[in-house]
Amino acid sequence: MLIEENGGRNVDGKFIAALTGGVGSGKSRILELLKDEFGAEVIQTDHVAWMLEEPGQAGYDALIRTFGRELAGEDKRLRKDVLASMVFTDEEARQTVNRLIHPLVWQWVQTLAGEAESSLVVVESALVLENPGDFFDEIWYVYTLREERIRRLMESRGYSRKRCLQMMAGQPSAEAYRRCADWIIDNNGSLESVRRQMEKRIRGKGRG
Repeated sequence: MLIEENGGRNVDGKFIAALTGGVGSGKSRILELLKDEFGAEVIQTDHVAWMLEEPGQAGYDALIRTFGRELAGEDKRLRKDVLASMVFTDEEARQTVNRLIHPLVWQWVQTLAGEAESSLVVVESALVLENPGDFFDEIWYVYTLREERIRRLMESRGYSRKRCLQMMAGQPSAEAYRRCADWIIDNNGSLESVRRQMEKRIRGKGRG
């Protein structure tokens, strides 16, 4: 594997890539491909955030201190529907949540990446642009047309078109993603098309 041969800039030789893109861009199927066919160890920032938002964790405590006990249900767990509504409809609340949670998430991500056994580590996040520390060797942006993203979200999650547009409005633009990306994955076609792109980038097949 080309990436294994060349290594990354990290002291243990791991190549750490960030996989980013807007909601509905199809990052999940690409992560499965990277894990199953290229041996990548995958870290998802959403999963890290969910862990940090469990009762007793630092993220949970920060959110409760800031927004009040009403953010928790009778079982003491966060009311994720309320939190999601705040994030996607209230810009000030979204920025506050990000300010509280993101630094904690990136601390955990760096720890998990350092403990990974694979030489290829892929960190998935919709907001790599806000990553502190800049410990990635490359940033990979999953590009999917807006209407295709909306179609996928409506079909897979049952969202209304209005909610899809609200979620997209709370994320960086395609231009912002492109500016920070080292490589753009075109995810408007088949999975086989994505696989060929991966082969060329990771294993160096067809490189000039």
